[in-house]
Amino acid sequence: MALRPEDHKRVEHLTAAASHLRAEGKTEWADTVDFVLSPEGRLFVNRLRVDRLRQETAEGKYGQNLAIAMPLPVREEIKAGIAQAARSSDVKVTASTEAARALEAFLAGEFVPEQPKRAARGTAEKTVNLNVRLDPDLRQRAEDFGADNAAEFGFAPRASHIISSWLVQRFTEAGS
Repeated sequence: MALRPEDHKRVEHLTAAASHLRAEGKTEWADTVDFVLSPEGRLFVNRLRVDRLRQETAEGKYGQNLAIAMPLPVREEIKAGIAQAARSSDVKVTASTEAARALEAFLAGEFVPEQPKRAARGTAEKTVNLNVRLDPDLRQRAEDFGADNAAEFGFAPRASHIISSWLVQRFTEAGS
């Protein structure tokens, strides 16, 4: 894969840094910079990235994954709508931020999801997952609220129902 122009600049800077360190008598540091530019260094940097990601995930920085099943065309329309909204907004718009907004609106009584429709056996479209990351506490509060108010809604909405209904209403033609 070809390097992007900004990556070429980074390689130049790292190479110059290694040369500068050698000239200053810091050969061990220069060797470390050279190592990062090697194939083994690439693997090392990837291990660092994976380790940091695991640590941040364990600390709850990214929330828990929720896979929401939906037909492929619906997922693609939602993703395109989110991308469009992200380009035209000053606030961060991702599937995960919209999922959190959906649950918060549901808890505040500002949003009621549509009851999911079930297809007759053997007639359902093939589904794929839309993955979102959620604060586990927010997800649990929304599910508890849905279960506690099931009589009012006519069903007990789960987090996946709330989020998928929100996304369809806001980011697809079917919801317009």
